Amino acid sequence: MSADLQSTVEIGRLVLVLRRRWAVVALVTAGLVVLASLWLVLAPSSATATTQVNVNVIATDPFAAQRTSSDLIDAATERQIVLSSEVVERAAADLGKGATARSVRAGLDAQMVTGSTVMRISWTGADPRHAQEVADAVATEYLAYRGEQATARQQDALEPLVARRDALNAQLQQTDAGRSAILSELNLVLSQITKVSGLATSGGTVLVKASDTTPATGTKASTLLLGAGVLGLILGAVVVVLGDIIRRRVYDTGDVVDGNGGPLLARLRARTMADLDDPADSDALRSVWHRLRIQIADDIPVILVIGASVGAPVAEVARALELAAAAVDDASPQVSRRVRALAVPAEEGYAVALSLAPRATVVVLVAEDGRTTVRRLAVLADHLRAVGVEPAGTVVAHRFAEPVATQPGTGSPAPAEAATPAAELQKGESR
Repeated sequence: MSADLQSTVEIGRLVLVLRRRWAVVALVTAGLVVLASLWLVLAPSSATATTQVNVNVIATDPFAAQRTSSDLIDAATERQIVLSSEVVERAAADLGKGATARSVRAGLDAQMVTGSTVMRISWTGADPRHAQEVADAVATEYLAYRGEQATARQQDALEPLVARRDALNAQLQQTDAGRSAILSELNLVLSQITKVSGLATSGGTVLVKASDTTPATGTKASTLLLGAGVLGLILGAVVVVLGDIIRRRVYDTGDVVDGNGGPLLARLRARTMADLDDPADSDALRSVWHRLRIQIADDIPVILVIGASVGAPVAEVARALELAAAAVDDASPQVSRRVRALAVPAEEGYAVALSLAPRATVVVLVAEDGRTTVRRLAVLADHLRAVGVEPAGTVVAHRFAEPVATQPGTGSPAPAEAATPAAELQKGESR
């Protein structure tokens, strides 16, 4: 088998398994959606309020070459300032109402917008209104703290310049020598003082208050439920595929062959006896009889129909084979020559089947579609071959909704003139 053909077969197998076991996938999906719904109802809700502020640059050297404001602001440093004890404690004091630095820091986060001077300060908590108050309070104290830092830096830069200005003025008062040079330096110092004094000492401005916007709630219900549904479909499919790998079930020809059940004689779609009149199933059953009667030389052919697993519709398949044989052969008026199909359900165990199989004209196995495992079919086939019986093939059928009446203690169909399986086999041997 070529690689392409094998790949196609494997994909087809997966599709078949998923289609047949869709109920498992649906159950897993429904379970996850229910759990997600319960989580939405029972889990504590949360709201995140965000304040946006524009951060002013605190220049340390007003005489340096000009650079963009975003290049002069270190995002990591500014975030640590927002989370600092100084800012958090001030915000807690502004809030009052029992607010502490620990409670403020617990839901606090800050991020600088990449490539800009905009800082987003957010706070997450159970109460949306409280979240807005905390975010605004932290933003206010953050800007105030930066303003104080800017003022302190301005004073540090002015102190040596003012001292130099005073010294130059004193020199002018004490001597006339070199007045031109002293005046020139004094003018330079005065110019620097003017520039330093002109530096902005505001920490920044609030662009959008948290109280002006609607806090963002936790994960949206629709998103969570959709995610649970998608995850359920994936998980359900994985469960079904792994289940098929671990316990491969009988669906088609490949499964029957792998289970050593001989050729696949028919795969019936019927779920009731009335459904067997469907043209597809009717033709399949008649085709089975055409294949079987080539192997039959007895005057009174007896087909032994053995169930491969509990629940396999053995009696129904046996009755259907009798009817198909009668339709093909236009049954003789002599009842003794009528084809008989005797059913041995798996519920009766291997012993009954193995005791009757060597005396039957032909043996047919029945696997329940999508329920009988390949391993179970293989075990039954091995037992039959151990007693010298080669199965003629396997019929794959669904469990019937209305089982046919059976002979007491045998599981065989109960026609008008019923006899025990052993009697039928003995009758065939005597002929």
